[in-house]
Amino acid sequence: MSQKPATPIREFTVDALRVVVHADRAALGQAAAHGVAHAIAARLAVAPHVNIIFAAAPSQNEFLDTLAAPGTVDWARVHAFHMDEYLGLAADHPASFRHYLNEHLFKRVGLKGDQLRLIPGEDTKRPLATCLLYETLLNASPTDIVCAGIGENGHLAFNDPPVADFLDPVKIKPVRLDHACRVQQVNDGCFPKIEDVPTHAFTLTIPALLAAPVVSLCVPGPLKAQAVRDALHGPISEQCPASALRRHPGAVLHIDVESAKLLD
Repeated sequence: MSQKPATPIREFTVDALRVVVHADRAALGQAAAHGVAHAIAARLAVAPHVNIIFAAAPSQNEFLDTLAAPGTVDWARVHAFHMDEYLGLAADHPASFRHYLNEHLFKRVGLKGDQLRLIPGEDTKRPLATCLLYETLLNASPTDIVCAGIGENGHLAFNDPPVADFLDPVKIKPVRLDHACRVQQVNDGCFPKIEDVPTHAFTLTIPALLAAPVVSLCVPGPLKAQAVRDALHGPISEQCPASALRRHPGAVLHIDVESAKLLD
């Protein structure tokens, strides 16, 4: 990652949350990747490895492309988790989040084997057992960095407004996806029509995600504008799960001019 990121259009804070506005998606992804690479290096300076939770969505494309550039990160010392997965999709299904991350990051940087701590979404018979096993992995390797996005309905991971809980007692749970969330998967081009979108998924909970000292979010595009406005200017409430970010002093929200267009 030799090129210095472009200067942001503006920066401001909302409560504890730092917000950075970029000219476009490319500048947003590049800047977020530089920030995460710096956080990874800082952690590896004092620890043998770093534990990172990744999101899987088209909003992460530019970020992951920059982060995967040669020489950017010491990937041999990275343990990779992810924040959600559809219930019932195999790892090689084109819409599986494991497939997305494998194609956009893991294969490109050589992450494999025990470095990958991924949710087995295809196990539909024992979803609670899957959650317990994954929570054990999370507890054994406390998260250092979360790389996330925000949904069109304001969700974090698959914590949609109907199921979001800022005081969730568990770190991962099975959830039913709300209609707006499933529509987003079609808007993102992940499925041809809403009938093809799974109705249930596994998700890391909001307390699990926000327990990390560093949270970096990439939220580009006009379809995210209302969610960004609600998260920054609305009440801190489960009706807009992303509003919880305003309580996190280590979170940085990267947006572009299109996702920022409804802000004051």
